[in-house]
Amino acid sequence: MELLTLLYAIVTIIVVFVCVLYFSLERKIVYKNLWNKHVIITGGSSGIGRAASIEAAKLGANVTIIGRDVNKLSEVVEEITDKHIVSKEQKIQYASLDITSDYKTIETCLSELELKVGPIFMLVNCAGMCLCGQFEDMNVDDIKHMIDLNYFGTAYPTKYVLPGMKKRNEGLIVFVSTEAALLGIYGYSAYGAAKWAIRGLAESIFMELVGTNVRLTLAFPPDTDTPGFKNEELTKPKETKLISGSGGLHCPEEVGRKMMYDALNGKSYSVFGLSGHLLSLMSCANIDSVTQVLLQIVSMGLLRAVVVMTMISFHKIVRDGLKEKRNNNLKQD
Repeated sequence: MELLTLLYAIVTIIVVFVCVLYFSLERKIVYKNLWNKHVIITGGSSGIGRAASIEAAKLGANVTIIGRDVNKLSEVVEEITDKHIVSKEQKIQYASLDITSDYKTIETCLSELELKVGPIFMLVNCAGMCLCGQFEDMNVDDIKHMIDLNYFGTAYPTKYVLPGMKKRNEGLIVFVSTEAALLGIYGYSAYGAAKWAIRGLAESIFMELVGTNVRLTLAFPPDTDTPGFKNEELTKPKETKLISGSGGLHCPEEVGRKMMYDALNGKSYSVFGLSGHLLSLMSCANIDSVTQVLLQIVSMGLLRAVVVMTMISFHKIVRDGLKEKRNNNLKQD
């Protein structure tokens, strides 16, 4: 009898908890298209940004692509205009802007775009880059550039659009982070720090948006077959290649499309593959859904065990690499 009473009490607590959680969650606003909405995409001339730009155009948006290379920008605008628009009324254009500029320059550019095209409904922050290497060996200018581009290149445009979105009480923002912001990885020290900063900014803004109809989606793309990834490979240590290579390589069209639809469906997090789902369950704090919370409660211990075993395998790769370097140095001596 006591056991039945205990079980009844546990079930009651669980049901009450789920009900409180369900009715306390912010209601998700789902958008089926972006018809006549102004979408700005930084880093939109290649890779994930280009894929997101094409997807936005297919959904009926007026798309502004931001980047530095005018030739690449004009090529993408021409491609989208010729192949991907769904209405002749759509405006597809680019703005040449160094996203690492000071805030005033970014504010002036985005303000002029709003006057020309209309209020920014959706901002997709895709601009970013990665240089790999052990932290002590990295050039300090490269470290600063990665912070400027990956963090401030997201923070400054977001700071500009937030007041207008809150005033209109609508809008979508996407932050593009990386799985390396969910788990510290050898060789990604400087890059990972910038992307962890984006994650920290997003987690705080999530709470600042409570009670509004403005939504932010934080994306954690895995290794993706982009021009940026090819450049990244040039500086990537052997250990980093062995660790990151275990997750496979995704195509930018797949990542860009999923990221856009996750944002339209009001998801707080956009993750890819099994590793992304597991790491986000362990590390992401914002309350995204009832399912997310229950999975975190039920699986946290098991997930930690899985991550620990994965980390042990990564540590072996690093130790083997260190041993190989020491042996090579002894041979040279």
